[in-house]
Amino acid sequence: MMSTSQPKPKAFAAGASLVWRRQRILWWIFVVNLVLAFMGAAGASHNLADDAGVTLNHSTEAARRLVHGFDMSALQELGSLPQDPLRGTSALAALPSILFLLFMLFATGGILAAYYEDFSLDASAFFEAGARCFWRFVRLLVYFVIAMIPVVIIGSIAGKIYDHIDDVSVSPYASVWFGCAAVAVILLLLMAIRLWFDMTEVIAVAHDERRMHKALRLAAGVMWRNHHSLFWLYFRISVIGWAVFAAGLYLWMIRLHPESGAKALLLSQAMILFWIGARLWQRASEASWYKQYREAQAVSVAPPEPIAPLIPTEEELAGAPR
Repeated sequence: MMSTSQPKPKAFAAGASLVWRRQRILWWIFVVNLVLAFMGAAGASHNLADDAGVTLNHSTEAARRLVHGFDMSALQELGSLPQDPLRGTSALAALPSILFLLFMLFATGGILAAYYEDFSLDASAFFEAGARCFWRFVRLLVYFVIAMIPVVIIGSIAGKIYDHIDDVSVSPYASVWFGCAAVAVILLLLMAIRLWFDMTEVIAVAHDERRMHKALRLAAGVMWRNHHSLFWLYFRISVIGWAVFAAGLYLWMIRLHPESGAKALLLSQAMILFWIGARLWQRASEASWYKQYREAQAVSVAPPEPIAPLIPTEEELAGAPR
């Protein structure tokens, strides 16, 4: 009797291997992000030199907290000033972020094609895959915004409940525990939605599906049947990414000497590089998982080979020697 059990896709290490073998994708995204970040920081840098300089010159304590270390609270206070020195010089300050979003929408098709097919795409094939999926993913972005509306409503309701508990509760910890639980639930919802749309993009590339509403339904079905495997895969990589990023922030804010400008720059770029790599690790793992899943499905539905009959037919009996 043939076993009907299917092997579970193992994509955690396979995704990391894909990112390493196709690391040109990682470096291209990092370089584009670095160039656009430099463009976006130019306006804020000019304002900091003018408005913030005047403010810091009149406050020795504020200057010390930013010059002799990286103080997040001091940076928040600086951003709350009436002149808002952290703003861009004009409405064009958001242009680098918009350009990076468009770049990633265009590049995602080529990235997923390279990960799913597991071979290095040349420039023409990469751009062809990206152009083919660009408008599909733009439509998918609209669906994503719609899917985020319930999460925003839940977050707003949770905030009002938190304020109410904080006002009426005698214990100061009641609101804190409720806030932690609400944040955990909202984070899980956000991760589930992001995983859903990630798998939709993988399915759109794997099946060359043009209809995003159909791809969303297919991805929802795959997630419903394999939610433990997929969510655990996504969650582990997310935890690793957050842990490394938090360790980098700790080194930057606590351990790094303020005078070490070059080291601070290298550390910050290493954090960004790893963060991009962790996100690509998720995408590569999802593509590898779905490829293994499709192969397992194809094997399970393949028709069995015909078995030779044990009883000889009349033709075989007629031709048998006597």
